Amino acid sequence: MRKIISIILFLVLMTTFAACTKTEAPNSSASSGGADSSGSSDSANSTDNSDSASISNGAVSSSDTESGTISVPIQTIPNLPTEDIPEDVYGIHDLSNGNFIYNPNITDTSNEARYYGDFVWKDEPKALWISSIEDKPWKSYDADGAVAYGKAHWDDGVGLCAPFISRCITEGGNITEYTESSTAITLQLLHSRLGFGQFVPYNKSDHTVTLPSYARPGDVVQIYCSYEGVMIHSLLMVGTDENGKLRVVCHNYRNSGAYAFKVDSLNDPCYDCESETFEMFFYHFYRDDDKGLPEAVVKNKNIMLWEEKGFLMEEEYDREAALEYARNHPEDGLGYYGASHTSDILRAGGLSVGYPNQSALFLQLMKSHLGTAYSQKVRADRTVILPQYAKAGDIGFVYCPYDGTIISSFIISGSDDTSRMMTLSYDMLNDGTSAFKVDSRCIGCGDDIKEVIIYCFDD
Repeated sequence: MRKIISIILFLVLMTTFAACTKTEAPNSSASSGGADSSGSSDSANSTDNSDSASISNGAVSSSDTESGTISVPIQTIPNLPTEDIPEDVYGIHDLSNGNFIYNPNITDTSNEARYYGDFVWKDEPKALWISSIEDKPWKSYDADGAVAYGKAHWDDGVGLCAPFISRCITEGGNITEYTESSTAITLQLLHSRLGFGQFVPYNKSDHTVTLPSYARPGDVVQIYCSYEGVMIHSLLMVGTDENGKLRVVCHNYRNSGAYAFKVDSLNDPCYDCESETFEMFFYHFYRDDDKGLPEAVVKNKNIMLWEEKGFLMEEEYDREAALEYARNHPEDGLGYYGASHTSDILRAGGLSVGYPNQSALFLQLMKSHLGTAYSQKVRADRTVILPQYAKAGDIGFVYCPYDGTIISSFIISGSDDTSRMMTLSYDMLNDGTSAFKVDSRCIGCGDDIKEVIIYCFDD
């Protein structure tokens, strides 16, 4: 009898894990409440099957302090050998190791290795995330619609800060993603290609926020915890006061937008880890009347995350030491377990990043100013061409744009004789000796996986 009960419980657990469904925010005509749910994609192979050889030679520009821009080459994709491509590459990874892939509950304290690095202030611009992928998941954004919804529902008592701001964004037009995670909102916004993100300090003297002059109502602001690498509070800009200080609508410590927003005691120090917070994440949606945008962003719309100045982790990355650790510690690259393993790899390479969550680890690396992240397209055979500017020891992430979640991470070990990326993640089809293959669908929500992100160190 106990055996039967155990089997039933196991089946229920696995069914729950595999049945994460997509949710969409309710339409403005519906009452504000929880998200409507819909089934995952029924398409057996809905990924883009066009061959990556269609990518032309060119360059991706990013900001540079001396010359203004640098050119990052995009290599010509070689003619690859024909392979048997399964109808649906799904479930490559062992789901049992993906036990902590989402962001809403950043409360785990089982691994105390977090963001212990020393920082030095760098007063110079830097592109933190660049994408040469032309596909744009969202077509437009109606800032006025988002603001109107926020002002009408700031005190409706439905949901905490992240789902409320997510609904506001959804009311802004052709944006349908819905989430309960502030960090996921950040990644979704960056991936939307409707604008760009950056980090700005808040005014410690009076706990107010002064955004750049090009900020407009409808832009999104988040409070960032650099210690954990997560967003801890979500806000929607609705204007400024007479002194140019930010006014917002938000839930939790609800705010109607009538007065200047002040960072409250709940968020400084961080309510989760109690470390000091000092930066805000700001996402600006492009407008037809934009003036004064950063020159680097104007020259290159492929820049998704940019920073005028920021904190550089005062450490150096030893690629060979990181690779040696990975070779001697074969582990999977999924979930909480995988993020913890990737953190161990980075620590072996001399870096002090390591909150055990994939998306947090990604944000920590981007904020370190030690390199730049680049989005790369997944080919029809589920492999990825290693770009010329990447090399062994760089870190890769598998990204789900619908969830706004990093679901896997790994260290790059090189490329095969046809330039396909190889990794040291040692999961079922990625053993470090053959071309890395990516699941065709997210193990959480079932959405298509079309890209990976490669974090390239500047050394």
